Amino acid sequence: MTAHDDLETAARELADLRACVASLQAHLGDTVDVQRLRDDIARIAADLNLVARTEGMRHGPAQPGEIIYISDEEYDPSFWSDADDEGLGATGRAG
Repeated sequence: MTAHDDLETAARELADLRACVASLQAHLGDTVDVQRLRDDIARIAADLNLVARTEGMRHGPAQPGEIIYISDEEYDPSFWSDADDEGLGATGRAG
């Protein structure tokens, strides 16, 4: 097996791991532990790309996009309490 083949295999395995962690996140929520796993995956992907560039692979191994699940539930109104309305400024502030 060549270094190129090994990098491609590592990228496929990393994609599988990324999918598993996304599934865990859907089940468990965005916990600190799940976020740490996502950060580790990002670091490994960056390291694989560095190795790929060192080996002369122009763009590194193929990296599929990460699927992020967003709930359809309404946000808690307090989430927006200190937000500015785009183009209108802060609510309750005289202009």
